[in-house]
Amino acid sequence: MRFFHLIQNFSRQTTVHGLHIIGISKLHFLERLFWLTVVTTAAGGAIAISYSNWMRYLANPTVVSIQKDFRNWENPLPAATGCFIDKTDKSKADKYIMEKWGVNPSDTKYEYYVDFIRTVSNVSYGNLKEFERFGSDLDLQHIDMLDLTVKVHPDLSGTLVSFDVKHKTNWTLIMSEMGMCFSVNSLFVNLLSLSGTKFNTSAIKNQRILRCHYLNGLCYARYDSDPELALKYYVHSYLEIVHATTEPPLIIHESEELEINYRMQETEASLALRDLTPSQRKCRFYDEPLSTDVPVFSSSICYTICRYKLALKLCGCRPFFYHNLGGKICNLTGLICLSRHADRITQPPSQIGCQCPQPCNIITYFPQVPKLTRWEHGYFEQRITFRWALLVPTTKFHRDVLFGFEDLVVSFGGTLALFLGISFISAIEILFLVAENIYIFCKHQNKITHVQPVSQRRNKIRRDNRIIKRQPKHLYY
Repeated sequence: MRFFHLIQNFSRQTTVHGLHIIGISKLHFLERLFWLTVVTTAAGGAIAISYSNWMRYLANPTVVSIQKDFRNWENPLPAATGCFIDKTDKSKADKYIMEKWGVNPSDTKYEYYVDFIRTVSNVSYGNLKEFERFGSDLDLQHIDMLDLTVKVHPDLSGTLVSFDVKHKTNWTLIMSEMGMCFSVNSLFVNLLSLSGTKFNTSAIKNQRILRCHYLNGLCYARYDSDPELALKYYVHSYLEIVHATTEPPLIIHESEELEINYRMQETEASLALRDLTPSQRKCRFYDEPLSTDVPVFSSSICYTICRYKLALKLCGCRPFFYHNLGGKICNLTGLICLSRHADRITQPPSQIGCQCPQPCNIITYFPQVPKLTRWEHGYFEQRITFRWALLVPTTKFHRDVLFGFEDLVVSFGGTLALFLGISFISAIEILFLVAENIYIFCKHQNKITHVQPVSQRRNKIRRDNRIIKRQPKHLYY
């Protein structure tokens, strides 16, 4: 009864619509039942709609729209990664063989060591099977293959120019799943760099990316290289790196000039998306890594880490081209082990269990019809030229917040006000009244526990009466 009295007292004090009517003491039973049904139904409707809005906030609070204000855009030039088809400099290889094994070109084992050096310097998942013929040579088991690759790699002797004449652009030597290459205009070039400096997010902030304004009709870069060193080029987004399952390269041979234009399709993320969790927006920014192995995120980096972990799982070591990752480095035996699993490791990421989320910022370049020119005489015969350019876009996709936290709060407030007439002040009032009634209830229970039983009170009264009778009568006057 006491608990029912407290509920009745709460309903009289609150300003929530309908509850104060239920608490009227002389209300007819049917009237009380009617209002109780109305309030319960309204509360159920408010809870159902609020839950629906909450699930909407968690599941799909973003929207992709099309933007057309292209006259204000600064568009990134595609990144390029170039690799020599033959990554062995003959004179450097001769010097290495002489220093390491004391063998000169006239010795019988010279060609054997040259073949080994070419196999190591041109390493990738595609040529791991070539290591099998050296498996019985114990002298090659503990060779530092990364050091070998660096020492015999040809020098970059060409000239790189771009539309931005105010800033000089240079290639950076990298080690990737495609072996030793050189890259330009990539945000994560320092991640694969051989400079020995530790990669961190500050390196990203300092990385300069070539960008073209819409009115710039010449958004390009060109590299003139040694005519005797054939090259292959991978063109990709500045937010990605070259990897084992990337698109096939463009190959340029001696005395050839290749020109190619790219159209860009970009999905740009609003900064407001950072207020949502990756699971809510279903994408990740580049500074939200999936693991501690690499402090950044991109789809290609995720694929690379996935193959790296699979290599460790299958053979207990990592290929030396994962120079920026931890774990035991594969010796010759380890590389032969990986060669048996190379086909599995280089399958599409989805087929080897790679769970790589979508990036929030996506840039895709679509190649146009290339123009290949072969020079048979004159100045251009003395070089290999690769020119890539950007055709500026006029549309862009923009990923923004459709239903953010502010919208969630507004929806909760509107729903509760519509069904129950509850405002923010009403919610505070409810909490206050609940706390007050709990305090009153607990205080009343405490008083009951301290009251003496009836039998004890009667015995005390009798003792007091006997004491009074024994007192002298004159004390009463």
